[in-house]
Amino acid sequence: MARQAPILDEFLGGIAVQIQNRDGAKLQDFLQIEPPLSDAYQRLIQELRERYPPGPQSDSDLLQRCETLVPRTKGGSSWTAFPTFMKLYFTFLRDVNTDNLLDTYNQLKALLNQCVIALGDSQMGVIVLPTVLYLSKVLAKLAMGLDRRPELIAHILRIEGAMDNDESTEKVTLVEQSANVVREAFIKCLTDRTGTPGPQGKPEGKRVGIYLMANLCLKLLFQCGKLRNAEQMFASITAQSPPLAHFPASQRVTYLYYLGRYLFSNNLFYPALIALQAAYDQCHRQAISQRHLVLAYLIPCNIIMGRFPSRKLLQRPEANGLTDQFEQLCRLIVRGDYIAFREYLSPSSPAAEWFARKGILLTLRNRCEIMVWRSFCRKVFIHSGFHGDPQAQAQRGPPPYLYLEKLTVATRWLQSQHRQTQRPNGISHATPEFHFYGSQIIPEAIDPDFGGLDSSENPTAQQLLEKFGDYLAPDGFFDEGGHWHDNMPGQLIDGNPGVDYDAFELDPYAEATEDGPEADKQSLLMEEVESILASLLTQGLMRGYLTHRNPRFAIPGARLRGALPTGFPNIWETIFAREKDDDNVPGWVRPPPPGPLGAAGGGRVVNLSGARPVGVQ
Repeated sequence: MARQAPILDEFLGGIAVQIQNRDGAKLQDFLQIEPPLSDAYQRLIQELRERYPPGPQSDSDLLQRCETLVPRTKGGSSWTAFPTFMKLYFTFLRDVNTDNLLDTYNQLKALLNQCVIALGDSQMGVIVLPTVLYLSKVLAKLAMGLDRRPELIAHILRIEGAMDNDESTEKVTLVEQSANVVREAFIKCLTDRTGTPGPQGKPEGKRVGIYLMANLCLKLLFQCGKLRNAEQMFASITAQSPPLAHFPASQRVTYLYYLGRYLFSNNLFYPALIALQAAYDQCHRQAISQRHLVLAYLIPCNIIMGRFPSRKLLQRPEANGLTDQFEQLCRLIVRGDYIAFREYLSPSSPAAEWFARKGILLTLRNRCEIMVWRSFCRKVFIHSGFHGDPQAQAQRGPPPYLYLEKLTVATRWLQSQHRQTQRPNGISHATPEFHFYGSQIIPEAIDPDFGGLDSSENPTAQQLLEKFGDYLAPDGFFDEGGHWHDNMPGQLIDGNPGVDYDAFELDPYAEATEDGPEADKQSLLMEEVESILASLLTQGLMRGYLTHRNPRFAIPGARLRGALPTGFPNIWETIFAREKDDDNVPGWVRPPPPGPLGAAGGGRVVNLSGARPVGVQ
C-alpha cells in the first residue's frame, strides 16, 4: 500500500520535470544538502522520518518511489543508477547527524559514489554532472576541514584504530579518499565520447566537466601531499582532453596554477614558469587573492632561474605579503654570504615557516645556494682576481684568472665573521668550531654519532660496549648459511673491539699529512671549493676552465667583452637560451598549429635550415 507523502510527491514531481527537460543546473538546485536548509527541506525531512523511518522495508519503498523518475524501456529502466542515488539522497537527509562528522563524511562519500555511477550513463549521465560537482565540493570542504582540525574526530579514529591494528598498509586520509572519488568522476568526464575526441574537438556533453573535476581533485591531492597520484591525471589529459583554450578562464587559470605547482615540485622549472606565467596573465586584475596565490610560486620559480622580481611587481596589490620574504632572499643571493643564506632558510629561522608552509623551502635552499656561491666567487674575482693586462698584446697576455687559494681565504674570513655574532638581546654566541671530518664550508656542529673522531685518544673496549653493545654483542645472529644462532648475553661475536681495529677504520678523507691537521683542513676546503666551481662551470653559470696543479679559475676569450661578462654570464639569459627551444608544457593541451603540418595532426615544427640537398653526402 502506497504511503501518503504529499511533500515528497511534490519534490519528486519537480525532479521528474528537470530530468525530462535534461536541465542539470536546476536538478542540482533541487538536491541541496548543506546546512542550513530552508523550511521546505525541513518539512521534507520531517515527513521522511514519519512516513519512511529507517529500516529495510522503508528504504525499499523509497527506491520504488524513485524508480518512477526515469523513463522505462521494454527491458526495464534505462537509468538504474539514478533511482538508487535518489534513495540515498533521501536517506541521507533523514539519517544524517552532523554531531558525528566522521559518519556524515562516510554517508556523503557513499552518496557521491552513487552519483558518479549515475554520471557514467552514456545517454542521461550528463544531467547529474552539476550535482556531482556540487557534492564533490561539499565532500572536499568537509574532508579538508577535518584534516585541519583532526581533534574533532580523534576519539572516533582511536576507536577505529583499536579495531584495526593492521600496520602493514598505509592509512588513507579522508582527503585522499575524497580525491579518489572525485578522480572517478574526472575519468568519466574525460572518457565521454560526445563530440569530436582529441585536440581537434571542443568540449561537449560530460567533457565540459573535465577541468572542473580535475581542479577539485588536484586541490585535494595538494592538500594531502599525494602529488604522485596527479601524474596519471596529467598524462590522461594530454592524451584525451580538448585544448584548454576552449574552457572558461576560471577553469584555465586554476588548472594552470596547479599544473605549475606540480611541475615546480618536480624540478621542471621552465615549464612551471610558462604555466604559472600564463595563469597570472589570464587571471582577472580584480582577483587579487588568486593572483597572490600564483605569484607565491611564480616569483620563486623565476628566482631559481636567475630572474629576480622588480620593485614595481612587488608593489602591486597582489604582491602584498610577499615582499619581505623574497626581497631578503634576493639580497642574500646577491651578497654571496652562503652562511647567512643557510641561516635564513634554516628550519629554526622565522622566515622558514612561511616558505615551508608554501612547500618551497627545500627547493629554494637546494637550488639557490649555487647562485650564492657564484655571487661569492664573482665578488672575490672583482677584488682579488687578475682582470688582464690592457697594455699587453692580446696574443701574448695571459687570460683573466683567479687563484682558488684566495677563494679559500675569503671563505675562512666569511666563517670568522659569523663565528662571533650578536643576538638582539645583546648575548653573543659562537658558532660551532670547524672539524677535520665533514664539510669545511658548513659551520655546523659535528653529528653526535661521529663525535670523538678528531680526538687522538682511542676509546676503551668498555666504552665501546656501553655505546655499541647491541651491535657488538646481540642476542643472536645469522651465519653464512642463513641459520640463526643464539648468543650468550654479553659475548662479543667478532672478538675484542680494541685498538687493533684501528687499521680497518674507513676514513672517507685523506690521511693527515706531515704538515699537520690545519694543512689538511685547508686541502679539504680547497677540494670543496674546486668542486663548487666545477659545478658552476658544468651548469654554465660560469665560463672558463680550472687548473688543478696550480689551482686557478681562468677566463679565456675575455678580450672583446671583458672578464666579468665573459666569466660570469647572466644566469637568466643562460638558462633561457638553453630552454627556449622547447616550450612544451606537459599536461597543457594546446590547439595544433595552423597550416598543413597542424592539419595532419603532427603538431611539431620541423627545422629544415640545416638540411642538405638530395644526393649530397
